[in-house]
Amino acid sequence: MLPGATVGLLFGVWLFQQQSQLWSVTVWVSGLAVLAVFGVLRYGLLRAWVPGVSHSFRYQTLLRKLWLVLLIAALGFAYAQARAWWRLQSALPAACEQQVLQVQGVIVSVPERDARGQHVDVAIERSFNRACPLPAKVRLNLYEQSYRGDAAKPVIAMPRLQAGERWQFSVRLKRPHAARNPHGFDYAAWCLANQIGASGSIVSKAPMHQLQPMVWQPAALIARWRANVGARIERVLGTTPSSAVVRALVIGDDSQIARADWQLFVDTGINHLVSISGLHITMLASLGYLCTGWLWRLRPRWALYVPSKLAASVGGALVAIAYSALAGFSVPTQRTLYMLLTVLVMLSLKHRLPFSWVLCVAVWVVLLLDPWAVMAPGFWLSFGAVAILAFAMGGRLRQVGWWQSALQTQWIITLAFVPVLALLFNQLSLVSPLANGLAIPMVSLGVVPLAIAGAVLPLDFLLQLAAGLWQGCAHALQWLRQLPWAVSYVATPSMWAWLLAMLGTLWWLMPRGWPLRWAGLLLWLPLCLPVASTLQPGQMRVTVLDVGQGLSVLVQTAQHTLLYDAGPVYNEQSDAGQRIVLPYLRHLGVKQLDLAVVSHDDNDHVGGMASVLSGVAAKQMLSSLTPAATLFTQLQAIPQATHMPRVTCHSGQQWQWDQVIFRVIYPTQALAADARDNDKSCVIQVVSTHGSLLLTGDIEQVAEHALLASAPDGLRAHVMTMPHHGSKTSSSLAFISQVQPEIAIATVGYLNRFGHPKPEVMARYQALGSHTLRSDEDGAIVLDFTQGQRPQVTRWRAAEPHYWEVLDRRPANAL
Repeated sequence: MLPGATVGLLFGVWLFQQQSQLWSVTVWVSGLAVLAVFGVLRYGLLRAWVPGVSHSFRYQTLLRKLWLVLLIAALGFAYAQARAWWRLQSALPAACEQQVLQVQGVIVSVPERDARGQHVDVAIERSFNRACPLPAKVRLNLYEQSYRGDAAKPVIAMPRLQAGERWQFSVRLKRPHAARNPHGFDYAAWCLANQIGASGSIVSKAPMHQLQPMVWQPAALIARWRANVGARIERVLGTTPSSAVVRALVIGDDSQIARADWQLFVDTGINHLVSISGLHITMLASLGYLCTGWLWRLRPRWALYVPSKLAASVGGALVAIAYSALAGFSVPTQRTLYMLLTVLVMLSLKHRLPFSWVLCVAVWVVLLLDPWAVMAPGFWLSFGAVAILAFAMGGRLRQVGWWQSALQTQWIITLAFVPVLALLFNQLSLVSPLANGLAIPMVSLGVVPLAIAGAVLPLDFLLQLAAGLWQGCAHALQWLRQLPWAVSYVATPSMWAWLLAMLGTLWWLMPRGWPLRWAGLLLWLPLCLPVASTLQPGQMRVTVLDVGQGLSVLVQTAQHTLLYDAGPVYNEQSDAGQRIVLPYLRHLGVKQLDLAVVSHDDNDHVGGMASVLSGVAAKQMLSSLTPAATLFTQLQAIPQATHMPRVTCHSGQQWQWDQVIFRVIYPTQALAADARDNDKSCVIQVVSTHGSLLLTGDIEQVAEHALLASAPDGLRAHVMTMPHHGSKTSSSLAFISQVQPEIAIATVGYLNRFGHPKPEVMARYQALGSHTLRSDEDGAIVLDFTQGQRPQVTRWRAAEPHYWEVLDRRPANAL
């Protein structure tokens, strides 16, 4: 019955995490009443059952099991809600956001440093503003460089933060806020699971006082230990790609791994190895288990006091705990540790238990300690991998050698996870079996043990040997990635296609002799079917993506796709193109852009375009950029973009796709060369059978007056993006009166430092009768121009609401 109870718990916890809000007492009373009624009906049905005893007993058992599963699901739901309610009580009050608050706290993470500054997690000990109670842990940034990339401030003015220190400083905080896009990463959910209650910046102009250089608390001590180990790795290996990977494998800090290297790991399917993964912890725990057991066998007298199996389990557990501490006890590491400790405890028992029971108990332990685990792909991948291996390799009559077992394991995991990876990541790494077959033994049995030994012992050659071994592995991965069939991307499959593929996977995993076993793989074919366009000629779909303080708009017609801008660069390691735009294109199954438009040369518009074009080729680029623009230099390093035709945008350009007309109406060819970048923005009007769209970039009032002078009668549009994100230097009354938009969209970052959109600008649109939408409140905005004369609007934050967000409760398709 334990497997059934586990399914009930898993379903109840998962179901709660899908809720849009916490349930009220009234709803809970109603739910309990339904369960009570079901219990009464169950009892009545059993009493009324008259046929044969065997049938009566069978149905009685079935109903009892169903009742128990439902009861445990309800209890799991209630438990997850109680944990969520308790954690949300410590949320930063909305009234305290962006206020200057004086706090005292301890740095409990290894500081991350990049070109813009330092980034640390701080355990808050005291808030000097009683009206603003603070969460227990916050993420803080000490910026040494401005938003626009100006020269860094003098280093002497900025203290170098160290793990384990106690500080008092002034901060500006915001509650966790995620950019909400279809098939996108939810940062707010990640913060909730990782107990980060707020994030913000340290006010560098206010006094900063170090109160204590070392705090004797467990979290601070572990953070200082990890920082010292990371410093030793950097001192021995320098700042090289190999050093960054060794650092990630030893202390779990992957912030120094370059974006190009991460892409290599993703393309070859070994990104799960380049971090402190469950595989590494399990390997080291197994090594501790075997070594302790071997030592006990050498000293038979010890077994009289402590059984060898128990001693081996304790040895494996201690190794796992030590390595997890070195990783900073991150949430994924904690999940693996809980699972592993549960397995070791079960193995140390005198009675031999079915493996399914061991796995189920591990699920219970993980979910009771961390009910947010079900939101992480790693949870499903970890338990799924173990369950699949147990199903595929358990109970077989014929034994195979260890090398055959290793190959079979890799083969099973690679193929079994094809449907899962297609659903979660839209990726099929065709070289993954080879890459993992090479990397898993080299990394888990070679690089990781050598790197850990070299990091904690004064033996530099061990670190150098680990780095050299990784370099050899990386060269092999590069060669595999260059194969023409190395990686493929697929659109997010429909649920029926995915379920069919999973059924085919289970069919294929059946024991040898099962009829038509290999035919199960044919059920994967729907995963590879090309995505059929749902748009007809004359229709279009426009997606205004939520990229924070920036702009990115995707326009789709029946057979063509245009991308207008790609959002900003966030830091050295990420940008909107990589994080938001490219995953969305792959989610849709877009293999190639017909046109990439860069409105002008500002970071918040052009920053992510190189990442997009490195993943999805474009037939042509239209922009207002000069030949010396940084983007063109970046494109020289992207083979598929090197020879892409580039055209300068100017008024008068026009083309038609699938009965949808595109017109460039600004800038004019006579525009002065010394005009501001904002006033060079490409302005495009898109006209379909069911409505029109005006994409305005960052034009300001100079450009608006030029448009009014050159094309006063050609500006009308049903939907427009607010020029320059709704700044006070744009959206003049004369201009928007001529456009007469029914819907005006401001693409802005949450509590952005510029104050966009300005209240007076929003009021100006509303006074004209325009419905105003903003990406920080609504998330991605999808406009379907498919019927009538106005678009159907879907606001993604309302379409998929979550209980951890403070939401505007308008319907998802309402204005």
